[in-house]
Amino acid sequence: MDDERTFRSKYESRVLPFYNNGRFGEFAGVGGLKIRYLCFEKKNPSGALVVLPGKSETYLKYAEVFYDLQELPLSLYTMDHRGMGFSERMLPDRLKMHVEHFSDYLQDFRTFLDAVVKAGEHQHLFVLGHSTGSLIAALHLESYPEEFQAGVLCSPLFELNAGPAPGFALRALTRLLDRPGRHEQYSFGQKNIKRPSFQNNTISHSYPRWSLWEQEIIPNTEAIQFGGVTNRWIRESLLAGHRAVRGAEQIKVPVLLLQAEHDSLTKAGAQDRFCRRASLCRKVLMRGARHEILIEREDIRAAAIAHIKSFLNEQMRNIR
Repeated sequence: MDDERTFRSKYESRVLPFYNNGRFGEFAGVGGLKIRYLCFEKKNPSGALVVLPGKSETYLKYAEVFYDLQELPLSLYTMDHRGMGFSERMLPDRLKMHVEHFSDYLQDFRTFLDAVVKAGEHQHLFVLGHSTGSLIAALHLESYPEEFQAGVLCSPLFELNAGPAPGFALRALTRLLDRPGRHEQYSFGQKNIKRPSFQNNTISHSYPRWSLWEQEIIPNTEAIQFGGVTNRWIRESLLAGHRAVRGAEQIKVPVLLLQAEHDSLTKAGAQDRFCRRASLCRKVLMRGARHEILIEREDIRAAAIAHIKSFLNEQMRNIR
């Protein structure tokens, strides 16, 4: 996008037509849960890029990202995680963000790769994640160090920003909350969460992008609406983030970590520790950015997309 003042017209005339021409499908995840996916396949690509959205998101939110990355010689694949977006929800109260085991996200991703992405017989694979999607990507890179050629992690959720409380204290607290009979309950302060105004939002400085998502798409698309997280979700996510940082040395491929300077949702220290331990990690501080770098104002977002394209093109040149 060239200018935020013309964002809406370009979104409707260019981005949405591109998005709607993708191939939509579904597969059975852990426990038979229906997981929805979307792909944009090219003829004779140099490989495939798999995009993993963040918590409570959907691939619909990444329509502009897919549009901007279409110049890469890569087929694009993405999926909505279990209980999120257009994928099947897990609880009778479909607004609750819940997961029984964080490993279920990883197993769903494993199935997606084997059943959908690798059906394209791509020689080279790359992964791009945001927040919780970055956490899933990082854990996968640690478990399968030779499957992907490189990864991009945007605002990875390695540790929640809950003020001065250290990570071990939060993990201990959530252990108390995640007791038998309470694991599906909303976690502390998570019930009946209200959507903030733009002036009070903590994710983006871009009013056109924020308002499109928060004031139009979500209120008018019941299938993707969501509430707060459960006790089990928050505990499983905290433990997974801790494991990812501790296991970062297992990652053997180049990683680009985009860190938001004004991220109030995740802790930069955990991201820094991860990047120091992953031998081929390259951190770029996105000045002025809030948590959702990929829907930020134009100057920040354009810089992020340029970093992603440059990094992926560099990795493709290195493996030829």
